[in-house]
Amino acid sequence: MNGGQAGILSAYNCNYDYFFIIGGDGIIKWRGDWDEAAMTAVFDAAVAELSPSPVPDDVPADNHRLLANYPNPFNPLTTIPYVLGDDTGTATVQLDILDVRGRLVKTLVQGQQATGRRYEVIWDGTNTSGRQVSSGIYLSRLRIDGAPHSRFMTLVK
Repeated sequence: MNGGQAGILSAYNCNYDYFFIIGGDGIIKWRGDWDEAAMTAVFDAAVAELSPSPVPDDVPADNHRLLANYPNPFNPLTTIPYVLGDDTGTATVQLDILDVRGRLVKTLVQGQQATGRRYEVIWDGTNTSGRQVSSGIYLSRLRIDGAPHSRFMTLVK
């Protein structure tokens, strides 16, 4: 910041990276510097508010995994890997990209896939209409036989 004569501002150069998470009600839930742990907690709580119902306690543990996308942050492409464990046949799989308000951006995978394998899907940062989405935090949500697995991704431009 450079001040001019008589307190008049002649130039102002200030670069800040500030992040926001806005809840489904439109209220800012997080504002500040990048803090993955704190932002993850806020985002998880916001998504939980939008979820129609929690996963029942009697759902058995499995060894299906949604792995971290790479690169992250990304522009313009990211790879989303996942593993379908339990080498017993097939599983119903759906991989969706959601925005921070929990709205569907794009469905990348939907259907039956063989278990006991690793898969990778590339997301090009577009929505279902093929338009580029804005910079921000997105959620990859993988549902395997109805059980959800989620991770955060950051698109930067």
